[in-house]
Formats: sequence, C-alpha cells, structure tokens
Amino acid sequence: MAHTAPTLWLAEAFAPLGTTFGERLRFSRDGTAARWSYDGHAAVVELGGADRIVARFVAPPAIDAISGQPSAPVYLRDERGYAMTRADCERMVADMVAFFSGTREPRFTFVDAR
Repeated sequence: MAHTAPTLWLAEAFAPLGTTFGERLRFSRDGTAARWSYDGHAAVVELGGADRIVARFVAPPAIDAISGQPSAPVYLRDERGYAMTRADCERMVADMVAFFSGTREPRFTFVDAR
C-alpha cells in the first residue's frame, strides 16, 4: 500500500485504530501479510491484485462443540476486498474498528474456521 498511496492520507485513514484501541493495538507482518490485532481479534490484510486489498477478520478462538478443539472463526466483509483508494482504506479501517469492537454478522460473512 505504501508504494501506491500517499503517505499522508494513509496515516489519516489508519488513525482511528490508534485513537480507539491505543497501546493495546498490535501490528505485525509475515511476508506479504500485515496483521493488526486487538484483544484476541485480528485483521489480516494482503494485496489482492494490483489495485485491491483483501482483509480477513479473525475472531478469538473458541472451543468447537464437535471436535472439542479451539477454532477461530474467519470473516470477510467483501470477497472483492477494498480498492486502493482513500475512501476504501477508510472503509476498511471502519470495518476493523467495528470487528475489534465485537460486530459480526450481518456486516461480516463467516467464511472459515482455523
């Protein structure tokens, strides 16, 4: 993202994460994936082509009723992801804030468990 978008508006777009979650918000990278996490919730963000960002939202693990093993539900907001525009980056951050705050369905669609 940093190579294709102006640094100033990226900083402004991501500011609500720091403002809302403060020092408990964590950021890490693993290869091409960026991960923001807060209180067991995570948003894993990767490029989805030359002009798209795909974000998977991972809830804290819970014990699966059938297997008895921990399982973390994975959600998407939109299969197409977010365009690399200021408006879509702001929308992605708003989705991250909502997800970290406990919002799930119908805003997000369950797609997997890991």
